[in-house]
Amino acid sequence: MIHTFIGTVFKQGNRCFIDIPFNVWEICGQKGNIAVEVTIQGCDFECRLIPKGDGFYYIPIKKSILKMLNCDTKFNVSFNVISYLTRINRNSPYTLQNPIRKITDIKRLTYPKAGYCGQQCIAMLTGLSVEEVSEIMQAKAWQCSFSKLLETLDYFGISYEERIIYTRGKTVELPKCCIVNIRDERRSHFALYYHGEYYGETQPDEQDIISYLKINTE
Repeated sequence: MIHTFIGTVFKQGNRCFIDIPFNVWEICGQKGNIAVEVTIQGCDFECRLIPKGDGFYYIPIKKSILKMLNCDTKFNVSFNVISYLTRINRNSPYTLQNPIRKITDIKRLTYPKAGYCGQQCIAMLTGLSVEEVSEIMQAKAWQCSFSKLLETLDYFGISYEERIIYTRGKTVELPKCCIVNIRDERRSHFALYYHGEYYGETQPDEQDIISYLKINTE
């Protein structure tokens, strides 16, 4: 079940949090060390809730996530409880200086199963198959969040801009290469944009483009 509320980021020491305004034990039926998938302004990430006592919790916000958000004081926040965190926990053979490949072209790739749009984007950037990317990413259908995309790009040594650009439905000139987050009827999905073309996606309406992440190719 997805739980939604209006939240405000606050700082405590060197860390940032969002206060969940209801008793998680009562509403979610969960206690203890709770893993969740969080969405803030179309930015998805996984984390463990920080207990503050008697069933109330904070959502921890990493600096890398904070940079992706606009400077609004209040955010639409939603989260759902998951069984475990799906983080990449293996050493990578790649670095920014030694990426998996230099992106000079993109080969169009389709995949018959639904829910693998993020994995398709990474597969086209790396030249690997969707199955190989899914295994490294440790993400099955509908499990690819924006934070998981960033983690996987880091794993493959693919350079990207730190800040996600929110278009707010306005006409924008997309960079040469980027991953675009597109609003759909049920949920948002990802598409790869390269040299004026969408790969794995027909031309979306500009009002449906939520945000994009620039991939550095130079």
